[in-house]
Amino acid sequence: MLFLASTTLSYLWGIYKNIYVDSKALANSKVEAKVSVSPTPTPDPLGPKDILILGYGGPGHEGGLLTDTILIAHIRPRDNSITLISIPRDVAIYLPVTRDKSEYLKVNHAYAIGTDHKNYPDKPIEYLNEAGGGNLAKYAVNLITGLQIDYFVSVNFVGFTNIINTLGGISVNVPYTFEDKFYPLKGLENELCGKSEEEIKVLTATLSGEFLEKEFPCRYETIKYVKGVQVMDGETALKFVRSRHSEIGGGDFARAQRQQALIVALKNKLLSYKSIPKIISVINTASKNVLTDIDFKSGFDLLNDYGELKDLKIKTVTLTTDNVLEEVVVNRQYVLVPKGGQDNWEVIHQYIKENLN
Repeated sequence: MLFLASTTLSYLWGIYKNIYVDSKALANSKVEAKVSVSPTPTPDPLGPKDILILGYGGPGHEGGLLTDTILIAHIRPRDNSITLISIPRDVAIYLPVTRDKSEYLKVNHAYAIGTDHKNYPDKPIEYLNEAGGGNLAKYAVNLITGLQIDYFVSVNFVGFTNIINTLGGISVNVPYTFEDKFYPLKGLENELCGKSEEEIKVLTATLSGEFLEKEFPCRYETIKYVKGVQVMDGETALKFVRSRHSEIGGGDFARAQRQQALIVALKNKLLSYKSIPKIISVINTASKNVLTDIDFKSGFDLLNDYGELKDLKIKTVTLTTDNVLEEVVVNRQYVLVPKGGQDNWEVIHQYIKENLN
């Protein structure tokens, strides 16, 4: 038993080293970190923790580092509860692209900019290490929500589908029936659909966005989901949370609701006794497609802080135009800003505080 325990721990440690990145490491060893002279207060071990969950396409996807999913798990060990807070990817914010310059971009660019050291070599030093993408996303989400983000976890589409397939699928409570006739087919993004170069020039000059996309039907497939509990494999679940063009629930706000439903389903599956033997396989699968700055001790403490996981309560909060956001056009681009005005995040901070109490 000791040998098996030792072997298992060594195996898990090897996997963990593949997914862990130190968010506090400096990219340039010659740059010294600032040392605070004031004593650091001892953190409450059972105090709330905020983990940022990021989902992105990865290799083979257009804009592969742009985050499709931006979700905060606000964890309260004392209440044995988690609040899932969805941040729409179209929220606009100033992001530091160099040490001296910020650009007004959608928040889903933060992880991409922080990860891309080739095209953004002059970023602030804290975004030039392996955890640069997670660090910049944490910075942006902190400004938007007012929550001090403790850790991040990022997973690409391959990791997402493989994890669910390893678990044998999950049972998701689909909140509403919807059909999307324009779900993109991978590898056909540039298919001409029988159109000539001249026709494409005319279409490109007169149409944009969804209107232009609908002129190339061969690039898309039709997907449909019916309200109620549905068993999904990895590919079906990915389409469920990514779908954006349904006439019913096709926007980012509805998509956030679907992402939250999937997280609940994943939690239920992981706690199922039938899934226990698969946990090692799930962890192994995750190691190839996941990054996190949750160190080993913190991860163990987070799990240890909870009592009965089966009694874990999950609630959801979504930022929408019905509460704290409004739609505007900036530089001919559709974005979301706080109802209090551009960069006036206080209205969002207050809304989140009220919904966490």
